[in-house]
Amino acid sequence: MTLLVMGSVNRDITAQLPEFPQPGETLLATGSETATGGKSANQAVAAAMVGARAHLIARCGSDAAGAEAVRSLREVGVHVDAVTPGRAAQGTAFIAVRTDGENTIVVVPGANAELRAQDCPQHLLEKAEWILLSLEVPLATVLETAARARAAGVKVALNASPSPGQPLDLRDVDLVIVNEGEAAALLAGAGAAEPGSQPEDLAAALGLETLIVTRGAAGASIHACGHATVQVPSVEVQAVDTSGAGDAFTGALLGRITCGDSLETASAIAARFAASATTRVGAQASYPRDFQVDEPSVFTVARDS
Repeated sequence: MTLLVMGSVNRDITAQLPEFPQPGETLLATGSETATGGKSANQAVAAAMVGARAHLIARCGSDAAGAEAVRSLREVGVHVDAVTPGRAAQGTAFIAVRTDGENTIVVVPGANAELRAQDCPQHLLEKAEWILLSLEVPLATVLETAARARAAGVKVALNASPSPGQPLDLRDVDLVIVNEGEAAALLAGAGAAEPGSQPEDLAAALGLETLIVTRGAAGASIHACGHATVQVPSVEVQAVDTSGAGDAFTGALLGRITCGDSLETASAIAARFAASATTRVGAQASYPRDFQVDEPSVFTVARDS
């Protein structure tokens, strides 16, 4: 089956630093690189690398960076027929990576701000089982696309990142994937941030079928209505750059679900894929080209009692 990934594609400009600068401080970087990025582009690449037929729907820049992004995405197996040039320049992400692998990111949307729901072709919706959305494009585009997909019988996954700063209407969403900070923001937006609130409270409060919370080195947790929480431990690695690791997990997860894996199996594979990505510098550039989907996991998926 086909996975649609709709959202952003950027040019990533990454600098490696010994420490993040303080306000007014200038630091010398130890290295830098430029590559294709953007949450949705990263996720489509990850999905393609784990065997899915991934179609990216996006607006690239009308400049040379936009053309380079399309070329690089096609080269790694992402279908890019629905990536169209916008009027603005390519979106740009400025990424600072500290020596311990932590990062900060500032995004200039560029052509991503021009993406509209009608940019998602109806003929692709009719072929898809899942569509994966994220929030580096206008929120109205995301919500309208989710409604179109639901009407077409397509399951909707939302990586609710970056946090929108307002309550989200998730009536047309089946699966939400967030990190711990984003889960807390959604809990607060849903009015469910009571003392002792847990992510599963958010799933129940919003009527979500499934919520997945990524927890960095602690792995991830799966919260499905009416089911026990499932803990997915991470793989222990020496991380050098966590940029794009969340996108690696999300893309690999939806890619394997689209290929027919169960949610638990797909999560375990995605955790292994994302852990591998943190051992190299960059986002898409760090994703393992030789990844073996059927390699036995070095951990098990354990249920809470």
